[in-house]
Amino acid sequence: MANSRKNKIIPYRRYRFFNIGTIMFGVLFVYMIICLVMYLTTEHVTPYEVTAGPLAGNYRYTALALKKETVVKADQNGTVSYYAREGSKVGMGNSVCSIDEAGKMASVAATAKEELVEGADKEMLSKIRSEMSSFAANYSATSYQAVYNFKSDVESSILELTNEKALSSLKDSQGSTLSMVDLCTAPKEGIVVYSEDGYEDLQAEDVKASDFDLKNYHKTNLRLNKEISTGDSLYKLLTDENWSLIFPLDQRMAAEFSDRTSIRFRFLKDGTTFTGDFSIFNNKDGYFGKIDMSTSLIRYASERFLEIELVLSRKTGLKIPNSAIAQKVFYKIPKEFALYEEEEPKEISIIKQVTKKDGSSSAKYITATVYKEEKTYFLVDSSHFEEGDVILMAEKSKQYTIGDKETLEGVYNINKGYAIFRAITVVDQNEEYCIVEEGATFGLSQYDHIALDASTVNDKDIEYR
Repeated sequence: MANSRKNKIIPYRRYRFFNIGTIMFGVLFVYMIICLVMYLTTEHVTPYEVTAGPLAGNYRYTALALKKETVVKADQNGTVSYYAREGSKVGMGNSVCSIDEAGKMASVAATAKEELVEGADKEMLSKIRSEMSSFAANYSATSYQAVYNFKSDVESSILELTNEKALSSLKDSQGSTLSMVDLCTAPKEGIVVYSEDGYEDLQAEDVKASDFDLKNYHKTNLRLNKEISTGDSLYKLLTDENWSLIFPLDQRMAAEFSDRTSIRFRFLKDGTTFTGDFSIFNNKDGYFGKIDMSTSLIRYASERFLEIELVLSRKTGLKIPNSAIAQKVFYKIPKEFALYEEEEPKEISIIKQVTKKDGSSSAKYITATVYKEEKTYFLVDSSHFEEGDVILMAEKSKQYTIGDKETLEGVYNINKGYAIFRAITVVDQNEEYCIVEEGATFGLSQYDHIALDASTVNDKDIEYR
């Protein structure tokens, strides 16, 4: 009895691998993989919320300043010392610098410099502090050349004050030392500038696009010259208060500004706003805007390139990105062939003639969304009809063959989770955004959500109301 119990073996029940549970899990897993791949490979529609307001100040340009400049050359060899402040106005015959052949001026200047450093001249410190503050506020990593220009300006400011004190010491002497120094006086009245960049003789009509390449622009600070030779540049004089700002324009902007004779603009360096005479000229390098000024030259005497912003009267409306704009073709439906009740209908009913398989004709009512209303016709989406379709007038035996088309600009409204084309009227535009008319019956409203990039919306996948 005991042996029979021990010999009784009950085999373990094995389940088949392929059963209903594993099959369902496998199908679900494959479905999830397919959905994940489709999600990763499908181009998604990015939404943009429509806002209201004007375009921001957007027309910013790097302007080239052209002035009437006279470069004064040295007429002998020696050590040069400068006295007049850069950007200051000097009269004809006033001392600007001196050339010392004997080298006596150098020792006097060294003594004056030591006195300035020891005395911590307040005027010098104030000037250097102002230059440092201006440089920090306008620094841009894309124009590293400005760092070297700033270094030269600070050194020049110290040299100016040093040489002024040295000249005062020489004049206080009995005149024996001063007689060894050749004082250089201004040949005419003008504003003193101690730099040279090769643009001095450039005329407006000769300006090229390459002239605005700041990477290749180089300005030589003449105040850093210690020893000079005959014929070397000493300084420049700006001899006329009239000057011009030149900046490049594309063809669209040239057309927009073609009727202007004056323009209001702002210098970004200090926020000062001016109004100047405006004109447009073109040459083989394209279109250029030209602003003529007769004031404030002394403020920007040493500047060749100035960042400006055109201050324009901009229109207000709904602001949308240019990338959201698309073009779509619509059919014209005469109003007499449309059934509607409201004064400004959003939908209309149209009786379309349909040909059956047996060749007989019947009428079919189609509801279409109105995208634009004109005096004699509506514009409806082309997906409801084909060219050559016949529509009927209610209660009359009059027919109309669809064929006339019109293209509209618009955006894709995605408020309801699917895209609906909405026509827009652009009233203002720049490189990135545009302002569209607000309050249109078939257009957009503030806070609507639209497709940021219209190219990501496929017409074939659009569901219409």
